[in-house]
Amino acid sequence: PVFLLTLGPSPVLFIVYVVVESVGEAMWQPRFLQYSVEIAPEGKKGMYMGVSQFPWFLTKTFVGLYAGWFMNRFCPAGNAPKHPEIMWAIYGAFACISSIMLFLARRRMIEAMQRGAQRK
Repeated sequence: PVFLLTLGPSPVLFIVYVVVESVGEAMWQPRFLQYSVEIAPEGKKGMYMGVSQFPWFLTKTFVGLYAGWFMNRFCPAGNAPKHPEIMWAIYGAFACISSIMLFLARRRMIEAMQRGAQRK
């Protein structure tokens, strides 16, 4: 949904972005935690759930570090030209990287889920 914001600043697009992002997150997050539990060995479910949240923690940490630079570069204060569309396209590209990596790792993830199901 972040690519909606590449169409230019618009309150309507922003609201649609927030709704689509929220629905997507509400569908994805519980399934991801379930997957973490399914592949965990007996007695290590909590540890697997904690480790599975580590990328989320890293994302929140690093986005905070470079968000200011993005804002200064693409949405500078004053009368300088602003290009938020480019900024959101770059953020969208970053988001696509994780999806591509998950797609490439799908066989390994399926095998891990099957091994977890066999243990039960």
